[in-house]
Amino acid sequence: MSDKGQSPGRADARRRTLRTAFQAAISAASVLLVAIPVASAVLHEHLSASHYAAYVAVAGAVTAGATLITRLMALPAVTGWIDTYLPWLSTGSPLTDSDDLGASDTE
Repeated sequence: MSDKGQSPGRADARRRTLRTAFQAAISAASVLLVAIPVASAVLHEHLSASHYAAYVAVAGAVTAGATLITRLMALPAVTGWIDTYLPWLSTGSPLTDSDDLGASDTE
C-alpha cells in the first residue's frame, strides 16, 4: 500500500506506526525468542515447543500493543491533548538543551 494520495499527517502517522511495530517486534523477539531460550539452555533447561510457542505469542502481543499505542497517539484528539497537558511529549516543539529531561537545574 502506498502513501501517495494521503494527507502528509496521515502518511507520517502511518510511517510512525510501522516504525514502532518494527522496533517493538525486534525488541520482543530478541528478548523472548533469543535471550530466554539461550539462558535456559545455559541452565540446562530446554524449552518445550509449547513454551516456545507461548513466547512467540507474547512477542506478538507486545508488538501489537506498542503498535496500537503509537496509532492512538497519532490521533488528532490525542495529539491536541498532549500539546496542551504534556508539552514535553509534543511533536510540535523539539526538546532543547534546557528541556532535557536528564539535565539537572544545578549545572
